Amino acid sequence: MTTAFTYLPRVAEPEKMTEEEEAHYARADYSVPHEAFVDEIVTAIGRGKEISLVDLGTGPGDVVIRFRGKVDWDLWGVDFSPGMLAIAVEGATARLPASARPINWVIADTKRTGLPSQYFDAVISNSVLHHLEDPLRFWREVERIGKPGGFVHVRDLRRPPSDAEADRLTSLHVGRESEVVQEHYRSSLLSAYRVDEVVQQLDQAGLHGLQVRELDDRYLEVVGWRAEPA
Repeated sequence: MTTAFTYLPRVAEPEKMTEEEEAHYARADYSVPHEAFVDEIVTAIGRGKEISLVDLGTGPGDVVIRFRGKVDWDLWGVDFSPGMLAIAVEGATARLPASARPINWVIADTKRTGLPSQYFDAVISNSVLHHLEDPLRFWREVERIGKPGGFVHVRDLRRPPSDAEADRLTSLHVGRESEVVQEHYRSSLLSAYRVDEVVQQLDQAGLHGLQVRELDDRYLEVVGWRAEPA
């Protein structure tokens, strides 16, 4: 007997947050998942190497700032919101010693960054993919700016199978945050992609050698070292 599975249709949300949503997002506490995300990448790459790493859709910069607290890599943070990057610069100044190696902050669309081709040893992104109505352009930019054989780690929400599960996840993970954050989080869940959809996106973008897997109760991640060209 074959069991039929149904999935919620994707409900796209705007690619750009409102100023109110940006302000609430910047104040929300994501320290635990961000710290785990950074530690996982540092462990995978190796602390002692000289690495150029770019975070696409860095937002208020918390992930990149956490990297700077652990490694002396060439770090870049890209976001198309000047307001978010202003918060990132302020946060880096407040949290890092004056002697720390500067972080490169770039105002740009993650789908067309203007950054040099094949420059970065590592391309990462956290909680950006679900915002994108045309994710193929994002993945093609990841392919363009990253070095062949380089490291990729993209983490995002994955779409739940039902409205009830979206409600449960929202209550569980951001129930103590503001109403704006809760509404935005639920909207993001419904806008997220499934693993099979991301696998197809990577194939179309020519990004090979990467694993796509479910993580915990609400995430998916794309991780690994890109396959070298044949």
